Amino acid sequence: MRSSSNPTICRLLDSIRLQLPAIAPVVDAEGVSLFVNVVVMAEAAWIMEKKLELDRDVVSAVISRLLLAENITLGNDLETRAALLLYTSSNIGFADCLIAKLNLAAGCAHTLTFDKKASHSVGFRRLQRGV
Repeated sequence: MRSSSNPTICRLLDSIRLQLPAIAPVVDAEGVSLFVNVVVMAEAAWIMEKKLELDRDVVSAVISRLLLAENITLGNDLETRAALLLYTSSNIGFADCLIAKLNLAAGCAHTLTFDKKASHSVGFRRLQRGV
């Protein structure tokens, strides 16, 4: 069995136009609280960055609005906030920032990565690829 998230993401992007009318009333309903899992947050940021090619400022603004929303609770709120700070002060993706902050909160001294850009940020240590 093979699995790939890319076709799923592409289908999701294609259907966003159809899904928004169903989502908006739930998000905007009075007295309704929503929980957004940290994995969903990372995936949403990745979609905004890579598939929608939104500027970092826009991605930051979306995440900030979610953090400030009264009816939305983000999983791992403190780590998400710390990841947003790292994201706004670096050139690496939000998902990488979130992974580093989650790992730090779990007691890891650093996150190992092959990503050259990420390796220059606090909380990361670069691995060298084998020959």
